[in-house]
Amino acid sequence: MYIIGAVLENSKITVALYDKKFKLLLKKDVLHDDISNACLDVISEGRIKRDDVDYIGVAVESPFNTSVFDATEIEKNIGIKCYTASLISAKALGEAYTTNDTPYLFMLKIDDTIECGIVIDKKLYSGAHNLGGKVAHIVINFNGYECTCGRKGCFEAYASNSGLRRIAAESGVPGWEKLTHAKLFGMNSPSADRAKKLYVDYLASGITDIINLFQPNELVLEGAFTELGDELMTPIMDIILREQYTHDTPDKCNVRFANNEVNTALIGAALLGR
Repeated sequence: MYIIGAVLENSKITVALYDKKFKLLLKKDVLHDDISNACLDVISEGRIKRDDVDYIGVAVESPFNTSVFDATEIEKNIGIKCYTASLISAKALGEAYTTNDTPYLFMLKIDDTIECGIVIDKKLYSGAHNLGGKVAHIVINFNGYECTCGRKGCFEAYASNSGLRRIAAESGVPGWEKLTHAKLFGMNSPSADRAKKLYVDYLASGITDIINLFQPNELVLEGAFTELGDELMTPIMDIILREQYTHDTPDKCNVRFANNEVNTALIGAALLGR
């Protein structure tokens, strides 16, 4: 039997064919935006029959157009069982299987918003209504910045790109309106230093809360801010190692940056029906 994994990101489809041991046999980028036809293309090029495919796993970037990857529609079109998940969830599953074979992994993507993928005992966790694990809206500063969800003090309101700019504005950093993580951390001034410290404190606070709540083996970070490397990771880890609930135990959560490879998302998509 074979498995197909497909990733839809930035209006581009990447499709891969795997054997039953999840060895990659064929991968291709597809120009059109029809996942059903993209999967049929791989079946044809792989010289296999539809009946030879156990299932299809599809990972789609959020927010998404559900008509593009509706599982029922794909099943009706090509007669193969289809499983779907968000891109961040597929990446989390792929990271768990391809790095250290990790049973408990939490993936956190920080950008304009905060998204997460949660792997518990090698299975994705989504909760009721597929809305479980919305850590973007845990409160880290009671009655603090107003969040888009309507609450105040949410993790996303502080750790996202807009949160970074809010902190910079309050700290008196010039040009805060168009500030990025790289620009802020490249500045050398009292106001920038204040903003950097505050941002690190809030980011580390949210990550520590997540570690304390889920106790993953690994917490994986993704987003443009990861380009800062140790400049950001070192001060964050100083706080996390001190404040996490298991700080006295030798087996602590490993916090690292994501691999950011399309193959990670593809294998995660292919694993959705496992």
